[in-house]
Amino acid sequence: MNENLDNPFQKLKVRYLFWQFLLISFGIGLVQGLVQEGSGQKLNSQASILVLYILIFCSLSLWTLADFKRTGVNLKYLMGSVPKNYKWFSTLGLVLLMILFSISAYLVSFSLLSWVAPNFIEALLKQVANNPAPRNSAPLFYNLLGAIAYVVIAPITEEFIFRGFILQRWAAKWGLRSALVVSSILFGVLHANFLGLSVFGLVMGVLYIKTRSLIVPIACHAWNNLLASGMGFLSSGAETTTTSAVNTLEQLRSGWWVGVLLMSVSLPFLLRFLIRNWPRKDAVVPYLINANTAYR
Repeated sequence: MNENLDNPFQKLKVRYLFWQFLLISFGIGLVQGLVQEGSGQKLNSQASILVLYILIFCSLSLWTLADFKRTGVNLKYLMGSVPKNYKWFSTLGLVLLMILFSISAYLVSFSLLSWVAPNFIEALLKQVANNPAPRNSAPLFYNLLGAIAYVVIAPITEEFIFRGFILQRWAAKWGLRSALVVSSILFGVLHANFLGLSVFGLVMGVLYIKTRSLIVPIACHAWNNLLASGMGFLSSGAETTTTSAVNTLEQLRSGWWVGVLLMSVSLPFLLRFLIRNWPRKDAVVPYLINANTAYR
């Protein structure tokens, strides 16, 4: 590794990203409200959430790209290239394991918390039940919008921001291992299923570090969301309404053993993958390795 190679991520600040997110969210929300008020037409609340998500994360990614250009981050080194002879079939199996673990983490963690904070879990269950996911009873436009948001926009923008930016910026500050853990926890905090999505973030980060290609976690993220959305679409005939929250809570508690069973199947394989591919203490971020390779 060329020690004289400059790390442009030392010039960036993650805290600015949070302020940018708040500013963009406020601006887009204000414009959307004014447009709806002026036209007299209002979008379905769930469709409105999807539109806001797409606009906010696309705008945030474009702002980050502008910051990268200003500080000299080369997008080619950030993205990397598709690994030759990569075992995509094995990676698809890894995605299936992550889906199983996410389901198990949801069931186990929510079941345990329901005994400590039942009102909080009921509110989360309502939120999850009302998530703007594709549904077989929804209009075609709504399902297309949901597919674009979950399968295209989310994988690209979230991997770009969390693994492409946050992971490598915090690695320049704390080291790669610490950055991997903290950025994954942050990723989990921003989702209702904290445990499942934190582990998902760890796996995505390890894939990026291992392959030095952001294309791999983007593809895995897209497969994960496609399969999860497809499962939700097929089972949407049994939707839970907010009026049956107590029954849902009881069903959650009675189904804890399913979560334990799924976790016992998926977690050992995920831990094996993480342990075998965990970065060394002196590991370097993918950006610098790709830049060093090109520099040679």
